[in-house]
Amino acid sequence: MTQPRQKKVKPGVTLASLLLSGLLLSACGGSSNDDSAGVSAGIGGTGIVSGTITGFGSVHVNGNRYDTSSSQFIVDGASGAGIGQDDLAVGMVVRLEVETQDGAYTGKALKVIYDDEIEGPVAAVSIPVDGGRTFSVFGKTIAIDETKTIFEDTSFTQIGMEGDPNVPDIVEVSGFRSPASSGVDIVATYVKFRDDLIPGSTQVELRGAIKNLSGTPPDENFQIDGTGPDIFTNAATELDVPGDVLVEDLYVEVKGVIQNDLSVIADEVEYEDEDFDENVDDISLQGIVSGFTDIDADFFIGAQRVNARDARISPEGAIVANGVEVEVEGEIVGGTLIADEVELRQGETKLRTFVNSVDADNNRFEVSYLPLAGTVSVRTNGQTLFKDDTGAVQNFNLNQLQATNFVRVEGQEVNGEVIASIVKRVDPEDLKLEGAIDSYTRDFSITVLGIEYMVDPDPLLGTVFEGYANSTEFFDALDLAGGGFVEIEDDAPPDGVADEVELD
Repeated sequence: MTQPRQKKVKPGVTLASLLLSGLLLSACGGSSNDDSAGVSAGIGGTGIVSGTITGFGSVHVNGNRYDTSSSQFIVDGASGAGIGQDDLAVGMVVRLEVETQDGAYTGKALKVIYDDEIEGPVAAVSIPVDGGRTFSVFGKTIAIDETKTIFEDTSFTQIGMEGDPNVPDIVEVSGFRSPASSGVDIVATYVKFRDDLIPGSTQVELRGAIKNLSGTPPDENFQIDGTGPDIFTNAATELDVPGDVLVEDLYVEVKGVIQNDLSVIADEVEYEDEDFDENVDDISLQGIVSGFTDIDADFFIGAQRVNARDARISPEGAIVANGVEVEVEGEIVGGTLIADEVELRQGETKLRTFVNSVDADNNRFEVSYLPLAGTVSVRTNGQTLFKDDTGAVQNFNLNQLQATNFVRVEGQEVNGEVIASIVKRVDPEDLKLEGAIDSYTRDFSITVLGIEYMVDPDPLLGTVFEGYANSTEFFDALDLAGGGFVEIEDDAPPDGVADEVELD
């Protein structure tokens, strides 16, 4: 397994137990082959791990497996008897409070905390573009992807189509906050169909800052982040906020009942912290970069300020930029996360094809693009998320993957193989190969990851060169760019000739 990070304790920073208040998003990934590592007795404390769940058998987050046998579970604000690991799912963004010894994680989770980003009616579904699409919930724009997003009781194609098309459906969304400049508020890692919309009955949830507060207690109204529905409080609303008083800009979670006009009557308004404690000795944080100008300047992941001036960037040559998903490891000093390492978690290579062979002992499998020659090696690790969308296996992992299975893979190409961040087993569909171009021959072929795909320049019946009038314009653009990333689709039944080619 990936061993817990060993970190030298810096002078002046204690490893005392931390006072951690409110909900903090967190997660860490792992595979079924991981084993938690213990640490001998020494200076003890508490660290934080925040990111998506990638597996169970304990909980796998950010490359390690954490023992949850004695953990306190807080799921959607509920805890105690009946609340536990069975209430969680792969793809959810969680926060773990993790025991540390001598400046390293012991592999024991003291608390496991989950709360969704938003729960409400689906609206404004976009037309799919580049394998993704967006929809809105209470004015928040949600981005989903057919490979990266985990769907429960719904699917990528079903979003916005459940039940009566004239009645929005209620979905639960977990994911990462995205920079405003991207046009997306939340990048969804997990979407679950919750219920049909029944005004006056259906429960919804929102999180964010109180804006446009008006009225006189207990009868007040406001919006979350200045957009979305009007939220109304009354004498029956439970307030769990400082001083039991609502104030402008206070960050809260609202739970309530949706009305005919899509306004919300609040049952509960609860204060939440947006960020972490001022000082945290060990933190592993997954999320999306915002406010980035230069690696020598501070940027943000969610609400957390990050200083990565002296951090190791991996993989080597990876580019940190706004909108990129990363995992950051380090410590928080005076409210700023001082990063030791910034690891890119956003894959640029995507495979959609049949499994050729599986080598579970070495955490690898191969895929092929028949009838073309050659295979592509895919390597998995503690950060790989496995999901079986065929419904055959509940807790899917590499040991259940078999030759001839059809998979969707997203990851990064490193030294000629793909390091997978996500592996989904799905029902067979059109083949797709997306990655960096190895080589090409004008009007003849394009090679990616050693797979040479033929192209047909016939303007009527041949390959469609997306965004270009013909093959000449496409290859002229390739010549000018000197290569790049390309997406190749081979419609079923596959014949080794690209039906569509798109230059990224």
